[in-house]
This record gives sequence, C-alpha cells and structure tokens, in this order.
Amino acid sequence: MKKLFFFLVCSILLLGSMASCKKTVTVKGPQVIAGIIFDATMNNIVVVTNQGDTVSISTMDTDPQKVPGVLLNDSVEVTCVNDSIDGRIYLKATALTITVHSPYYYIQGTWVEPNPIAPKEMQGFTLNQDGTATSINMASLLMKRWNLIDNTLILNYQSIGNGQTFNGADTLNVVKLNADSLVLSKNGTITWKLMRENKEK
Repeated sequence: MKKLFFFLVCSILLLGSMASCKKTVTVKGPQVIAGIIFDATMNNIVVVTNQGDTVSISTMDTDPQKVPGVLLNDSVEVTCVNDSIDGRIYLKATALTITVHSPYYYIQGTWVEPNPIAPKEMQGFTLNQDGTATSINMASLLMKRWNLIDNTLILNYQSIGNGQTFNGADTLNVVKLNADSLVLSKNGTITWKLMRENKEK
C-alpha cells in the first residue's frame, strides 16, 4: 500500500513538473502567420488568422522592402519572431507577402464610361489612395471622398446646378470589380458601367 501511495505521489509531482515546464515554453524561432489584415497603423498590423485568431504584430523599424505597406482585407503571410521591450515579449514582423490584394487595392484608380449625352466624351471619377476622389468631365457633380465597406462603395460629392450647391453621398453596391471593370448599382439598378482608364494612352 505504501509503495502504491509513493508511486501516485511521484506520478503527480512528475505531471505537475511537466505542466509547469509547458507553460514556460516560448517560440524562439521564426513563425509564419497567414490571414487577413483587420487593422493597420504605422507601426502595427492586426491579422485575423486562417484559424480565426486575432494577432497583433509590430512593424516598427522593419525593412519596407521586406515588410511592405498593407490595406485592410489584404490576405497576407507574415514571418515573425519574438522580440521584447522592458521584458514584455511581442511579435515582430521580419517579412510580409500579400497573397491576395483587398478590394481597396483594385478599386483605386481612374474609372470612366461614355457620356450618355455625348458618347464620344468619357466621364467618371478617380478614387485616390488617400480616400479623396475627383470627377472627370462632370462639372455639376464634384466627387470629394470615397470609402469601401464590405461590398458597398460610398461616394461623397458636391452637386452644383440651378444656382444651388449641396453636399451628398451615394451608397452604391459593387456588382463587379476586377482589373479592368467596375459595375455599380443602386437599389437594384445599374448606375455605372465603368472601365479603367489606361494612362498610357
């Protein structure tokens, strides 16, 4: 009976020791985190991993050639290492690859379509990287800003005409978006069928 008791005590101590050791283990070598950019600042990115975890990764003092800038909803693979400041361990990026660009990347640029009144003239707008927008051949409708939320494009504009000027916003559903085409609808009706302007022309 004493031998059995001694064996049980030893087993418990051994298991406790193993559990204690497991808690103190840290990953020292590089690891690769794959997922989608949820948030991004100048010195940090937040990635929702393919496993559904949310991970904060520092990009402070990284090489921009190896860790380029990202946009929300970019799919990425980030190589990280453990680093520390004042004893606090955190993840730091050493390399980043964008595997799939977000719609923010594809929708930026200049989009035009034939003017319904003068088909030989093109009209449309430019969506700039900083969130501003400009009109093309639309003197009475001045595009000011844009934002893309999920599959919805919000265009803020200033309308000028009939002696009145007012600010407004169009909420448009993105029906189609690729490298060359942008189709937008409102309340189920197609309002824009645009093509990307080729600046080389």
